[in-house]
Amino acid sequence: MSDSLAHFLDALSREPCTNAERAVAVLWWHGRNDQNVSMTPAALAALLEQGGFAGQNVTRLRRALETDRRTAKARSGAHRIRIDRRNALDSRYGSLLDVRPIRSSNAVLPMEVIKDTRGYLEKIALQLNSSYEHSLFDCCAVMCRRLLETLIIEAYEADGRANQLKGNDGYFMMFSGLLAVLEGDSKFHFGRSALQGLKDFKKLGDLSAHNRRFNATRHDIDRIRDSLRVAVEELVHLAHLRA
Repeated sequence: MSDSLAHFLDALSREPCTNAERAVAVLWWHGRNDQNVSMTPAALAALLEQGGFAGQNVTRLRRALETDRRTAKARSGAHRIRIDRRNALDSRYGSLLDVRPIRSSNAVLPMEVIKDTRGYLEKIALQLNSSYEHSLFDCCAVMCRRLLETLIIEAYEADGRANQLKGNDGYFMMFSGLLAVLEGDSKFHFGRSALQGLKDFKKLGDLSAHNRRFNATRHDIDRIRDSLRVAVEELVHLAHLRA
């Protein structure tokens, strides 16, 4: 698989698409410079699987392509993109051509701590690690806070008590409110070092997000990243995100 296709599939993974839609997107990608290019459902399924998507049902994919108005049958059971539908697909997927994947890193939070939990949690962790590596320390601090906020909500949702984290308007509270509820919770036995990690990153994240004269440094992140790991591990356990 070429790097450019791998980049496209990585960008596609962040789009709300069905398997059939992804197959059409890959077919479009291959034919974007040659309108006569065609591919079989089996070949499309193999590329999607190589790109990290779940195993594809080739029969179901074939049926979807046969009924999709954007595709037409070609020789030997293959399909191609219809010429009159190409402009719409250019607009739909053209912006994904220049998207580059984030390189996996353990710079701040080891990915194994969050691996196999939720896809959106892993992407947040990828971003916070990548921002640290590129010296974007304010970005890193804000993404750390976002990860912790999300994990607190996950923990309470898993325990059936998510409403305790919502204000009178029915929306989840900001990090300070979430932290106050967790700190006063007698049911969750949250470790002292993990709780301190939450407090530290709450303060740093607030400064990076809201204080116009403050810029986080590498030292700011280094000083408290061990407590971040402890907090994340405890929240993952409380949220039952891993067996």
